[in-house]
Amino acid sequence: MKTNGFDKLGKRLEQMQKGAKDLEATEEVSFEVLFNESFMRKYTNVPDIKTFISESPFEILNQEDFEKIDKNVWDQYVKDQSRFSNWQAMQEEAGKEYIAKKLGFR
Repeated sequence: MKTNGFDKLGKRLEQMQKGAKDLEATEEVSFEVLFNESFMRKYTNVPDIKTFISESPFEILNQEDFEKIDKNVWDQYVKDQSRFSNWQAMQEEAGKEYIAKKLGFR
């Protein structure tokens, strides 16, 4: 009796379960992981998040600097340098792709 299809499905479900457990245990995801090179090359004009930040019109050395940025100006920068209309949309897509990858969909 052939069960090859069921075996593959079982392995896939195990991978998804492991990914879900990993996600559940994750408290924070770094910018470098969330906005990985593949994501940045796909959606922006730069190869990585560090370049995206360093080429911005702001001096961002830490989280505090980032939080002080005028959100409207940052949104315009994101719009000009990516396929997203604003920072929120970019974060949401990065989050979706991160979760999909963790669950084994990508």
